[in-house]
Amino acid sequence: MDFNIEKKFDLNINDLKDPVVLIGWPGIALVAKLAIGSIKDAIDAKLFLNIEYFDFPPKSTVEKGILDIPMAKLFYKSRDDNDIFVLTANFQPQSPEGVFDFTRQFCEEMDRITSGKVKMYVSTGALVTDKISDNPKVHVCSTDEALMSTFLELENTTMMDGGIIAGANGILPAYAGVKGFAPGICLLAETIPLPMMSLDPRASKALVQILSKYFNIEAPFEELDKKIKEMQDVFDSFKKQADFFMKGAKEDKEGPDSYFR
Repeated sequence: MDFNIEKKFDLNINDLKDPVVLIGWPGIALVAKLAIGSIKDAIDAKLFLNIEYFDFPPKSTVEKGILDIPMAKLFYKSRDDNDIFVLTANFQPQSPEGVFDFTRQFCEEMDRITSGKVKMYVSTGALVTDKISDNPKVHVCSTDEALMSTFLELENTTMMDGGIIAGANGILPAYAGVKGFAPGICLLAETIPLPMMSLDPRASKALVQILSKYFNIEAPFEELDKKIKEMQDVFDSFKKQADFFMKGAKEDKEGPDSYFR
């Protein structure tokens, strides 16, 4: 499929310092997109590439009255210790073929742009759970055990024992690692996808805390905390409902008409 790139400025390959790629596609409760956008803003990364890809959905985007076509965007920030690329978008590729094809072309392009200097691909996402927590855990998996262990040293992380990660948030780091571009790692924050909840800023904040600690980023949490406060009524309402039904389950456990049997 067509993979068209618009470059905003040139990079000097010799100046690159152990670059890493942070990834946040839109997904469940926009956990990854919100987290990776917070990191981008915290480091003041500049738009480096616009990526037009023909498997994005045929949906134009509008922001403050400005009409645009769907594109992935790659941002870049030069830093003293390690440079950071940030990949995000308003949509994921729609088809399985599109996810794999975008991933392949993106990894090849990053390999060319950096002359093979990318140190790791770090993807973010959400892991569905049935419990609300003020401090959601972050589940870690990787194509490289040694790399995974360095993330597991951080507080509030746990190894993902098994399962499936759907979409580009799972495929891109897996492909990068398996195909030898650079080790891939995926960080999944626990979330509950409630119908009335379009965002889960608690899960996003958990990811930002891990990324900021690992990559030595000073990330302010004012905006995320504001969103968490705005969502508090939704969380409280869910907790009350869950507590009510769990209480009923215990009281009616032995009764003949119990719903929970």
